[in-house]
Amino acid sequence: MTSQRAVVALVLVLSGPAWAQVTAPEAGMETKVEVSGVKDPELRPYRIMSRGLDAFDKHHGLAPSASLRFELKNQDGTTQSPDGLALRLSGDTVDIPLALDSDATFILPRSQEAFDDDADLVLNRKKSRMRWRPRVRSPGVPENMRRLGDMRLECEVAWAVMKDEIGIVMRSAMAVVGGMCHAPMTALYYRAPKRLEAVRLTSGERSRLLTLSEDHHSFIVPVRSKEWDNDSLITYEFAADAQQAAPLQAAQKEQGAEAP
Repeated sequence: MTSQRAVVALVLVLSGPAWAQVTAPEAGMETKVEVSGVKDPELRPYRIMSRGLDAFDKHHGLAPSASLRFELKNQDGTTQSPDGLALRLSGDTVDIPLALDSDATFILPRSQEAFDDDADLVLNRKKSRMRWRPRVRSPGVPENMRRLGDMRLECEVAWAVMKDEIGIVMRSAMAVVGGMCHAPMTALYYRAPKRLEAVRLTSGERSRLLTLSEDHHSFIVPVRSKEWDNDSLITYEFAADAQQAAPLQAAQKEQGAEAP
């Protein structure tokens, strides 16, 4: 069967670089679209970034007790020190400084004034050196774990901001199913804080290992799967904790990692 391949720029995450692979039929021809090696996006004008606030409000039920912050990352995905950084909303008449926390995260405020003034998010660094991503964390979730609903909400926020970056044909196709976070033909990779030995998804007594990327820095998250509820937990086993991760490694060899 004939196939057509294309690369489109889409940012979804969350935890660093994101990849997605899409397979969809089109007029009797299999069309395969890859989204690969895409980095976190540069800061956008306030009007575009505020779409993320709208998406957070619309889909807040995915993580009802969580709040939304945005975090700054170095181009390679590593955590950025806030020392010397200054971020502000700047327009013709608007000039609003935004406070950066100790982990280089910030709250994007609602500002009709900034919206009307078509203000930009301005950082005192070259745009090519810095990236952002949404951060949604429900209280009580340990550092080495993620709640699936939180990650689903991060996906919705990122998609709302970045959807115009892809072609109109693909954007229209995604709109039919409610966006990239709901596309049945999409595999979404999320980057972990450190190199991974294994990643396990758990809900009650059910659990399964998730598929890792070849470099073991990312893993596929089943954001669209109805088999796993929002309170399902994802547990990281980092390569640096090899001894503690040994049972998971053995299990992964026996049963293999499962794709969503």
